[in-house]
Amino acid sequence: MTVISLEAKADVVPPAGDLTRLLAEWAANLSYDDIPERVRAHIRLCLLDTLGCGLYGSRQESGQIAGRVAQRIGSGPALVWSHGARSDIASAAMANGTAVHSFEIDDVHLSGQIHPGSVTVPAVMALADQLATEGLASSGEQMIVALVAGYEVGIRIGVAAGRGHGLSGFHPTGTIGAIAAAISAARFLGLDANTMRNAIALGSTQAGGLYSTRTGGMTKRFHAGRAASSGVLSALMAHEGFTGAHDVLEASFGGFLSSFGCDGSIQNAIAGLGEEWLCADVGFKVFSTCASAQTIVEGVQQLRAKGLTAECLQRLDVYSSSISVSNVGWRYVPADLVAAQMNGGYAAAVTLLEGDAFVVQYDDAHLVDPAIVELAGKVHFHIDPLIEAGGLGLRHASRVVATLTDGRTLETYNEQRLGGPGRAIPADRIEQKFLNLAAAACSADKAERIRDAALGLQELDNVTALSRLIAE
Repeated sequence: MTVISLEAKADVVPPAGDLTRLLAEWAANLSYDDIPERVRAHIRLCLLDTLGCGLYGSRQESGQIAGRVAQRIGSGPALVWSHGARSDIASAAMANGTAVHSFEIDDVHLSGQIHPGSVTVPAVMALADQLATEGLASSGEQMIVALVAGYEVGIRIGVAAGRGHGLSGFHPTGTIGAIAAAISAARFLGLDANTMRNAIALGSTQAGGLYSTRTGGMTKRFHAGRAASSGVLSALMAHEGFTGAHDVLEASFGGFLSSFGCDGSIQNAIAGLGEEWLCADVGFKVFSTCASAQTIVEGVQQLRAKGLTAECLQRLDVYSSSISVSNVGWRYVPADLVAAQMNGGYAAAVTLLEGDAFVVQYDDAHLVDPAIVELAGKVHFHIDPLIEAGGLGLRHASRVVATLTDGRTLETYNEQRLGGPGRAIPADRIEQKFLNLAAAACSADKAERIRDAALGLQELDNVTALSRLIAE
């Protein structure tokens, strides 16, 4: 396997076609033995977390709707998770990806800006179901390689996209996610480097997802599902000989990085590729909020421990990055679940009142609770110059300052959210999170069997055994 170092490339931008080619060749040639065991183990944990989010999300309204639509579109070999039904592979990937992203609790990469599990896992598992009907068994090792390829390259494209991509109004999971899903699907099918390049081009041209969440709606959930579906279509079209622009990522006009408000460096996509594994830093969520609000929740918890109460709070000032302010720093107006989960004021208010911001704090009664709405109005957001200077690596950092009614102030700072870089969540806590979420859709016994199959994925001769457990 080729290892690409930033130092070897210096500051020279790859010639036209080279970025897409390099990433396609790396993903197509990746083997199980190339991947360090610590990375394989982390991807298995990511898989478990993704499945838990999907099972829980399949019981939410957005997941239910997506599942019904998938069945209505047509029949097919692919299982729709926890619906006990099948659909065509593109529609099943759409439904399952939507379910995974249906409660803001799925995995996320800090500087890569995407929720990789919600787009790659549904695409790969739908294809595994398809291959099974053709008499082809897909091994757990094969699935691990495919997921690592999609996670790693998708994250690197997100890093190269920079802050400008999201600040331009695009949701990276819908845009970059379509490319990541295409790479995982293409690697799962064993496509060669040239055909992988076509799959990347087809995924890139299907990239979409507008970050208009302030008034609510389910579209953000759909971004992940549509990206997963686009990935399946991209890989299958490429497999059949459909071609695409071979410089799709780096083209100066009409390329992905030039068209989507990206302001990062191409070098960030290839630095240390094959040696430095960014996917090993994919983090997990312990709060049901946008990732940009996670350090705010933790900051308020810390201030509560110092004596802060709703009664003694005069105002709460949150200082963070431009991305965080854009994502969650707007006045909370009760609308629906998505509007609340994407609002930092709501997250701070409900945490101050109840000490947490998990699934219970986002039921219908909480969303319109007058006490929460009033308290959210006391939260004010600002871009912190020092945090902003830290770039994508500090995009989730926040400094929370409480001014009390007696004039005193309390302050706390969290550079990374729990589950982010340097703050890994123990595996047993992720396992418990999975069991708690899976309880919404299946028995405790089945949840334990799914857990064991996911964490022992490398031992499976046919991953459809896992699909069947999830779908029933």
